[in-house]
Amino acid sequence: MVADAGLTGQVAVVTGGARAIGRAIAETLAGRGATVVSIDLSPSDATVAAIEATGGSALSIEGDVTDETGVAAAFEQVLERFGRLDVLVNNAGLFAGIERRPFWEIDLAEWNRVLDVNVRSVFLCSRAASGPMRDAGRGRIVNIASNVTTFGMANLLHYVASKSAVVGITRSMARELGPSGIAVNAVAPGLVTTEITEQTVPEQYRRLVAEGQCLQQPILPADIAEAVTYLASPEARMVTGQTLLVNGGATMGPA
Repeated sequence: MVADAGLTGQVAVVTGGARAIGRAIAETLAGRGATVVSIDLSPSDATVAAIEATGGSALSIEGDVTDETGVAAAFEQVLERFGRLDVLVNNAGLFAGIERRPFWEIDLAEWNRVLDVNVRSVFLCSRAASGPMRDAGRGRIVNIASNVTTFGMANLLHYVASKSAVVGITRSMARELGPSGIAVNAVAPGLVTTEITEQTVPEQYRRLVAEGQCLQQPILPADIAEAVTYLASPEARMVTGQTLLVNGGATMGPA
C-alpha cells in the first residue's frame, strides 16, 4: 500500500463504513495512510479485512449513530484505543428503500426515521468528535449530503429536507469550529451506482439519470471517496463551509 504522508498517523472515523460508499471512503482513507474506524449497525468485517490485506489498520465498531449513549461510547472507544481523532466522515444515511410519495402521504414515523438517520446522526457524531478535535486544535469533518438539495426532488420531501439540513449544518459548524483549526465540508453526490442502488433502483432509471449528466458515465463509490479524501487532506487546508457536488454535472442547468 502506498500511503500519503499527509494522512499517515491520523485516525479517521467513517460512519456507515460496512458497505457501498462508506466502505469505499474507508478504504480510500486507509490507502492514504489513515487508521480507519467504521461505526455501523452492521459489522464492518469485510471493510477491515480489505484494509488490513493491503497493510492498513482499521477497526469495526457496531453501533447506532442515532443513539446518543451509543455514539458517546463509540467515540470514547476510539480515543481509548488510538488517543486521537483527526477526521470524521458522516456518511451513514437512509436513501435506499424509501418509498417515493407526495409529502402529504408521509406519516410522522417515516419522517422521523429519515431525519434521525440523516440529520440526528450528523449532529451526535460531530458533537462527539468536536471535543477531541478542539482540544487538539485541528480536524476535518466531511458530511455526505446529496445533489437533490439543489433542485428539490419531488415525492421525496423527507430525504430532501434531511440532506438540505446537512448542508446548513456544514456551514454553521464551519463557522463555529474554524477558530479551532477544524474544517467542515460536505460532498453532495448524484445517484451513485453501488450494490445497494443496483438492487433498489431500476436500471432504466439509473441509465436515464446518467444520460442527464454532462459526464454520462455512472457515478461510482470511488468518485465520492476521492472527493472526501481530498477534503480530509492537507491539500484542502483552506477549504471549509463548502459543498462539493460530485454528480457528473447533472445540476448544471439547461444548456
